[in-house]
Amino acid sequence: MLCLILYWAIVRPQPKPMRVLVIDDDPMSRDLLSVLLQTEGYEVECADSGEAALALLRQTGSAPDLVFVDLQMPGLSGAELVGELRRACPPATLLLAMSGSQPPERAIAHFDSFLLKPFRIKDVTAALTARNPPHEARKPPAAREKWTVVRGPAGRSPSNSRLISIQASSVPNTESRKRTRSQPQEALPADSSSEVPVLNEEIYQRLAASMPAPQLQQIYEMCLHDVRARIASMRQLAAARDGAAFVRQAHTIKGGCGMLGAIELHRMAAELEANGLQAARAEGLQAVNSLDELTAACDRLERILGSRP
Repeated sequence: MLCLILYWAIVRPQPKPMRVLVIDDDPMSRDLLSVLLQTEGYEVECADSGEAALALLRQTGSAPDLVFVDLQMPGLSGAELVGELRRACPPATLLLAMSGSQPPERAIAHFDSFLLKPFRIKDVTAALTARNPPHEARKPPAAREKWTVVRGPAGRSPSNSRLISIQASSVPNTESRKRTRSQPQEALPADSSSEVPVLNEEIYQRLAASMPAPQLQQIYEMCLHDVRARIASMRQLAAARDGAAFVRQAHTIKGGCGMLGAIELHRMAAELEANGLQAARAEGLQAVNSLDELTAACDRLERILGSRP
């Protein structure tokens, strides 16, 4: 009998990890979310646009269990893409919209859930539970202990991240699905002083506990390089009075910095996203001053990270 039990324990089929497709045009956000999910045991693939995601689904011939869709991407809009994904995927596939800003209800009406960036893995679990009764919900696989690299279709090496939690609630739609709707995003924790700190220590320590120090340092270096490149682009956009593109760049900076707990950069980018259209249309001085402040914030974060052991 003991031999039979041991035989069954060894040869019985093991549950397959849940397959996830992340669709996001921002490399930083895409890579961070990819590794976050992978370290929790999910099997992750990536696409940098809706068109690329649909081509990947046709190429593989199989659908994922979960699809994350960033709502602010060029090409197919969220409403158009969700329709294509519904046709390409079986009803069991959960479609999650995500964005760094609260979208109008019509933009997320046909998704199963919406997650406001930055979010944490438990919010994904909440979305799964909202879709299925607790006794039927498919549990995510056990988290992996070692930091590993996932490569998407483009062969990029993603970074790792632990994200800030948001609160979510579920409401039924006309098709009797349950969608997770996030409550207003909580502000990133700040100290008791009037100035916003440069780095959220709680998020930094979570990241430090989840991966080797060289990888963590590489992630922040990649973030700072990305922000500085976008600042250079925003200077050109301000000179060209291209307010819409200026705001998109600020939105992207806000999302990536929020994931890493770069509080000061997150706050400044959020202000530029809200006011950048007017700044870019002005004589240019306001936008230049704001971008100079953003550059100085990058320098402050770099000095703090450089002082870490």
